[in-house]
Amino acid sequence: MQFSDVLVPTDLSQTSLKSLEYAKSLVASDGEIYLLHVIDQDFVQRAVEQELGSSEQIIGSMRERAERILGEVIENDLEAKAKLNKMVVVGVPFVEILRIAKDLDFSLIVMSIRGSSSPLKEIFFGSTVDKVLRATKIPVVCIPA
Repeated sequence: MQFSDVLVPTDLSQTSLKSLEYAKSLVASDGEIYLLHVIDQDFVQRAVEQELGSSEQIIGSMRERAERILGEVIENDLEAKAKLNKMVVVGVPFVEILRIAKDLDFSLIVMSIRGSSSPLKEIFFGSTVDKVLRATKIPVVCIPA
């Protein structure tokens, strides 16, 4: 089965970036893969409260880092048959993943089960993957860590 467009959300961890490899095997040669990184607005707010900088400074720094890492991933991927794209947005990760997947009418989401979140946090609050799975009508492929 081949998909025309696949959304690959990533928290930039090596674990979450592994989902790109699986997505490449599912996308048609004339298809597109979008790597999505969501800058967590709650994290930014906590950093501002700890006086680590202004919201604009923190978001700017995080956006620059995400753009650089995703750019390197795309640049270094010589075997991709589909077009690779990147998106960096600010918001609540699961909300933004759902919004973008729906608004841009993706045919598939490929996500890593565990990125950089802690197992304890996942037990009490659920992971981003859990929340996406519960709320989307788009097929989701979950890649184990």
